[in-house]
Amino acid sequence: MTIFHSSYPSLPVPDQPYHKMLISAIERQIHTPGANKVAFIHAEDSKNVITYEKLLNTSKAVGTYLHSIGFEKNIACAVVANVWQYPAFFLGVAMNGGAVSGASALFTDYELERQFKDSKCMVVLTSADQLAKVEKAAKGCTDIRAIIVIGGTGNGSNTVSWDSVASTPIRTIPEPKIDIYNDLVILPYSSGTTGPPKGVMLSHFNLACMMELHAYTDIQKNAKVLDENWDYEREKILLFLPFYHAFGFGLLNFSLLRGSCGIIFKHFEPPLFLKNIQEHKIRMIALVPPILVFLAKHPACDKFDLSSMEAIICGAAPAGREICEEAQKRYPKLRLIRQGYGMTECTMASHVPDFSLEQPFGCVGKLLPNLMMKIIDTDTGKELGVGERGEICVKGPTVMLGYFCRDEATKNTLRDGWLHTGDIGYADKDGNVFIVDRLKELIKVKGYQVPPAELEDLLLTHPGILDAAVIGIPDRDVGEKVKAYVVKKDNALIEADVIKFVESKVSPYKRLTAGVEFIKEIPKSAAGKILRRFLRDQAAQATSKI
Repeated sequence: MTIFHSSYPSLPVPDQPYHKMLISAIERQIHTPGANKVAFIHAEDSKNVITYEKLLNTSKAVGTYLHSIGFEKNIACAVVANVWQYPAFFLGVAMNGGAVSGASALFTDYELERQFKDSKCMVVLTSADQLAKVEKAAKGCTDIRAIIVIGGTGNGSNTVSWDSVASTPIRTIPEPKIDIYNDLVILPYSSGTTGPPKGVMLSHFNLACMMELHAYTDIQKNAKVLDENWDYEREKILLFLPFYHAFGFGLLNFSLLRGSCGIIFKHFEPPLFLKNIQEHKIRMIALVPPILVFLAKHPACDKFDLSSMEAIICGAAPAGREICEEAQKRYPKLRLIRQGYGMTECTMASHVPDFSLEQPFGCVGKLLPNLMMKIIDTDTGKELGVGERGEICVKGPTVMLGYFCRDEATKNTLRDGWLHTGDIGYADKDGNVFIVDRLKELIKVKGYQVPPAELEDLLLTHPGILDAAVIGIPDRDVGEKVKAYVVKKDNALIEADVIKFVESKVSPYKRLTAGVEFIKEIPKSAAGKILRRFLRDQAAQATSKI
């Protein structure tokens, strides 16, 4: 058996409910003389701040209100953009033994109704601009007792304003009996890029372990490489990735646990993003590949002083070598661009970069402490060794309990405690892990495997291309043909140029035999993953009309 173990030492694991761990960190900021007292700054207005004390008191008020309506070990949905009320709501829910299930503010009422019903949520947090569709979605959901609205009141009998909830007199509520190993604290939904969305059951233990293990690799290792005296209380963290997503929610919690000041963006807005890097002299940024492409290529970046950037950690999807090199050439003080790897089902990250090592390009780092990995042959299930490519499987304290009310999907993904990621990769002799592609995204041409990410990285090296995505088009003769969707940077670019460019760089079976289509924007999830199913559906509709 070839089992890969973390090269980091095993760490002690938390033994208390996650929200207690977070509250202790917040209280430390409140009561320690000289500690940072500001939890959040609004990106749009740096004078609009939320203190740690206000955050905690509001959380207690929310907890008191929820207890008064009979909320206990239930699910609460949050349908809001990134706002400071999100963590206050999360803590209030957790104080009662419940779990928060985040949903995108971009969801339609149809998508929201599906998540409300699937999660059996009792309470919904939303904002005035989302209220109409939330109320429409909630009509058929008998479990919902209250809709809490930020910036409004609503018309329904079960709708209450955030201001009213936040001003609830704080009372001591009964402490719920929490089984940290089996009781949920969050119920995020998987991205849907490999099927219908499913609730990912993450326990207090899962989330607490994720925070502790990542804190070791980040605070004890990586930050010290940048600056031996690095102090997160003096640093500001950009919070623009959506809180409903595991990556964004993780960053939000990291910020609070470390006593940092988080800069909250309701949505990612390029000028605002650049302005805040300049104004707050941001040194380290966690982001997704589309934003790295923006930093590397967009002319708007030249209008701001971004020289403070020293390190970038990129996650959620692969980033190409040329884009990374282009970014480092553009920003001479940018010492490191490293990639990590994870998924919602393992509470965000399973592999992280090590700044102290010269890791080869393309690797997503090494296993977090306390985790194990095996790589298996996708056809036989045989365990593979160093340098052999197969499906990555992960085991450890951050692996989910399963999918909510989806026993069959859970059995397919969790086998003997091993999380089958659906990602193809390999490990080198030093334990560096490389992701080749997602198992279900592989294009097969005459039996040969064509990883879309490889061609996308290549296309992004073309000076006339801003963004690109690649999919397989079903073909009777060869199985699939390769098609590229391209966003132009140079309006003079034509299909023949792109085809010829790729043809000169790759093996014959990887050529763009299904052609090139120019579009205005590549569809992506909030986490930055290309939504290939939309492109496949679009291609299928076009074919059916011929």
